[in-house]
Amino acid sequence: MNQRLRPICVVLILSILGLLSLPAQHAFAQDWVRDMFEENSHDFGTVPRGAKTEFEFKLTNKYEEDVHIASVRSSCGCTIPRIEKADLKTYSQGSIICEFNTRSFIGPKSAVVTVVFTKPYYGEMQLMVKGNIRSDIVTEPGEIQFGEIERGTEKSTSVKVSYAGSKRWEITDVRSANRNLGVYQLERIENGSGKIEYAMQVRLKDTAPAGDFADQIVLVTNDRQYNLVTIPVRGNILAPLVMPVSVELGTIRLGASVQSRMVIRGKQEFGITKVECADERFSFSPLPGKKKVHVIPLKFNSGAEGAVGGAFRQKVVVHTTLPADGVATTVVSGNVVDGDDTDS
Repeated sequence: MNQRLRPICVVLILSILGLLSLPAQHAFAQDWVRDMFEENSHDFGTVPRGAKTEFEFKLTNKYEEDVHIASVRSSCGCTIPRIEKADLKTYSQGSIICEFNTRSFIGPKSAVVTVVFTKPYYGEMQLMVKGNIRSDIVTEPGEIQFGEIERGTEKSTSVKVSYAGSKRWEITDVRSANRNLGVYQLERIENGSGKIEYAMQVRLKDTAPAGDFADQIVLVTNDRQYNLVTIPVRGNILAPLVMPVSVELGTIRLGASVQSRMVIRGKQEFGITKVECADERFSFSPLPGKKKVHVIPLKFNSGAEGAVGGAFRQKVVVHTTLPADGVATTVVSGNVVDGDDTDS
């Protein structure tokens, strides 16, 4: 493997200038890890006990070399981390998912999550998470889960909020930064149990865009110290056509060609009329006919020996016979290298 990690846009050649001492080399190794992450800290805020609370720290391999995430560990049992995808090729995306353990812990909690990389060489990234788990507030369910919904469909679900404390406690408002989420009913229930209870109806509007979403509803209370309480909201809005967001071809030797495929699914039978890509090195061979699932073979020709290589990330657009929303897109990525750049 190459001795230096090579960013896609910039190649650092410090050794030519005699500047690549061991301390500088170590610092660069940590910098390349940090540069892959969109953010390195998250505050869950104040959450009810038992809430299913997760956050994804997203990262993208911006380099020509493959990246391998070997392990993750947390400094506190209040946070349970896991790796969504351990091996990332050029332009490939992944995430470190951190679950806040609201079932076993209460009160203000924080943790340092250490992500360990072993390829292309050793590096570590530290992610910071914190939050405040309220033992006196419980929501049923612990997460507002809308599940899978066809785009253009409205759906509602009910949530019960219980509070064990002062009789003066009340929910004064409910907010969400997502304009497609709303609460259209909030009713205080008097049942003589000694707890304050609210019944709440949460609505996902029919204007919600396609794709997975993870958001939250925020309860505003008259509590003087912690007046905001968050409830996680998740769901998946299904589009008429579904394709993987990306296709990875990996490392390709200059002068070689590779074959792969793209899978596109619909809720009703459809035909493919055209496949477009601005990169002339790609060719596609869709089969005729109408069906609910199409497998589109693709071929990538990296060019003749001596041509310019490098990493690529190309958008592919598939046109279909569906009258509305009949277009789907994906991104095909890879890295073309000269024979001298491949691992021996």
